Amino acid sequence: MIERPFKQGADFEALRRVILRETTAGPVPIIELGADASVMAEVAGMEIPADQGGDFVSNYIRHNAMAFDVGKLAPAQLSDFRSLVPELLAEEVEASLKLIDVSLAFHAVAGYDYVTVYPIVPMLRTRTLQAENPQQGRVRVWQEEHRGLITDRREFEAYPWPSTDQINLLPIDYVAAKMPAGMKVMVSYLGIFDDLKLLMGFEPMAIKSIEEPELLGDILERLTVLAEAAVDQCAAHPAVGAVFYGEDMGFKTGTMLNPRFMREWVIPRHQRIAAACHRHGKPFIFHSCGRIEALMEDLIEVVKIDAKHSFQDNIEPIEEAYRKYHDRIALLGGVDVDLLARGTPGQVRGRTRQILEACGPGGGIAIGSGNSVTNYCRIENYYAMLDETRAWNEEHGWS
Repeated sequence: MIERPFKQGADFEALRRVILRETTAGPVPIIELGADASVMAEVAGMEIPADQGGDFVSNYIRHNAMAFDVGKLAPAQLSDFRSLVPELLAEEVEASLKLIDVSLAFHAVAGYDYVTVYPIVPMLRTRTLQAENPQQGRVRVWQEEHRGLITDRREFEAYPWPSTDQINLLPIDYVAAKMPAGMKVMVSYLGIFDDLKLLMGFEPMAIKSIEEPELLGDILERLTVLAEAAVDQCAAHPAVGAVFYGEDMGFKTGTMLNPRFMREWVIPRHQRIAAACHRHGKPFIFHSCGRIEALMEDLIEVVKIDAKHSFQDNIEPIEEAYRKYHDRIALLGGVDVDLLARGTPGQVRGRTRQILEACGPGGGIAIGSGNSVTNYCRIENYYAMLDETRAWNEEHGWS
């Protein structure tokens, strides 16, 4: 368990002001897209089921939701939740609620101003692949790239699309009743382009983007209707402080699909989803891995993102992005995951301070990993990142 939290007590309002660039005063806050369950459990001093080490919070609820009619569940039924699901899923549901409890404890004891929670959108997705890394003794999952559930028009028509009535905020209600004062929910939502890849498999998606782009457009539209409704419901919830929208669009060298395709078929739909968040006055944070420089102006000027997250030093260090964009959006994260995985605590402290010295005085910056705290990151490096940020804040009179 962590011996010294980043700070005592939560203050989401202070984080919100940083994300919206309403202040240049400190302290510089900390933020993460997510952390693997095994990391959260270690930091919080709790236990999780042995096979959950690589999953984000509520994955089992989200991915198994179609096995029971979760759309009919109401918050008042929460105490009866376990008895409302089929017997075969009872253990998985129990594990999901346990992960939410672990997540809340992790965010509280580490010193975050929020807790990450997923809404339930009961979609059937292509089964992910997984294997144990013998060097780490950890399970990692990855996407099936060659085949998906929808690869042609017939499969699109046959797919069991959920309705917006089946969207459920049960995890948000569950954690809202347990959050400490000052904390808000950070809703994590899987983006429509990410879901497109999951439904089709990357190779069929790439081929069809040329041969039959209208099919991709129809899938994206279905996903957007769901995303708009889910984000709208989440952002309207009084316990929710912001939406963290995850949408990996880039490789190391460029966007996954041609920027022209993204501008025609994806960006306008991102605009609708962001608007669903903004109509409730909540910040819309955009996460994307990879080199997406070709789309940054679209994200800022068309989508109207409030902040950009995910940075790799071998693509674009956060200082470079901060120099180009900090007068229009906030920049979040920045400590490279490779450094957190293979570096030393001293190296992590040095890099964290380098980012803070370059970006901290100007505001609109929050420190965290460049992507997420994976189960192959060294826990002492994660602690070093938090502690160096705390020390830098204290040196500048911001405790």
